[in-house]
Amino acid sequence: MIKKHKLLAAELLKLAADEFGNHGCNDFDLPSGWSRKEKISFIKEYHKWNGDPEEFDPNNLFIADCAAMSFLAAKLKDETIKKKD
Repeated sequence: MIKKHKLLAAELLKLAADEFGNHGCNDFDLPSGWSRKEKISFIKEYHKWNGDPEEFDPNNLFIADCAAMSFLAAKLKDETIKKKD
């Protein structure tokens, strides 16, 4: 995928996150194929990015769908901008 497509995907994820944020229930279970260690790593990294690392609880590995989308959009955008073509 070329850089412009990745940045577009990041923008679309951000747009979707804004829309999903208006839904009533936003709990999202991470994929069942992920190990507990992978889930912990993702949620911990999310809270660090979100500026609330104190909210990380290894016994609560849920995340709002809109939060996951915003986080992934930011990561995709950041990594795409940093990477040279």
